[in-house]
Amino acid sequence: MTSPPMASGEQARALDLAAAGLGVSNDALMALASFQCARLARRLLCEQGQERPRPLAVLAGRGNNGADALGCARHLAAWGHPVRAATLADPTHRGDVYSNQLRAALASGVEVREATDDLGAAIRWTLEGAALAVDGLLGTGTTGPARGAVAAAIAAVNLGGVRVMAIDVPSGLDATTGERPGECLRAADTLMLAIAKSGCLAAQASAWVGRPWLADIGVPAGAYAAVGLRRPWLEAGDLVPLDSGRGPAG
Repeated sequence: MTSPPMASGEQARALDLAAAGLGVSNDALMALASFQCARLARRLLCEQGQERPRPLAVLAGRGNNGADALGCARHLAAWGHPVRAATLADPTHRGDVYSNQLRAALASGVEVREATDDLGAAIRWTLEGAALAVDGLLGTGTTGPARGAVAAAIAAVNLGGVRVMAIDVPSGLDATTGERPGECLRAADTLMLAIAKSGCLAAQASAWVGRPWLADIGVPAGAYAAVGLRRPWLEAGDLVPLDSGRGPAG
């Protein structure tokens, strides 16, 4: 089985910029990314044989990864799930993508607690009774070890015993190399968006990535070509499970 197309963290960021240059805005990519994340979260809950809506925890760090997590929370709340979210970013900058996603999540019934004052209490509150936690603390743009509040949040989640679904890359894992320079969140499933990240498919990362998945978020073919990446085959927008990082599971 051939390896799927992969991107480094830098190439993944360049891919988003190339998409924007071809008319697909960051907001448009984020809208589909958050929907795909919610789809997988719902699927994972169904695998557990849950017949009634179960509570979910969402961990929203700074930047686009955290905004994706808040968008995911909004969809899950709309589908009837009780959702609690801990936010680590400053939500006062009205008009940016993060604050817009936060407002939409609140309007959809997501309970939100800012984790700026007492992080430990916020994490415990978010995880209490949750059947699944969605990791949006750190994204592909992160280099070096997690620091401060984020490192503490990762450690708290790992001790919490809740199954974790990571968005794009488990927080603390290098998206390019798969190395763990500091605290790293241990995910049961990782949903990579638009293209697989090379670090997530590295052998040393498998215990932290869990099951790798891939989802289409509407990046045009021309954007992949502009960055010099091979376009993955994402038929009908399906969530694609990858078999040990080598390709679609048969």
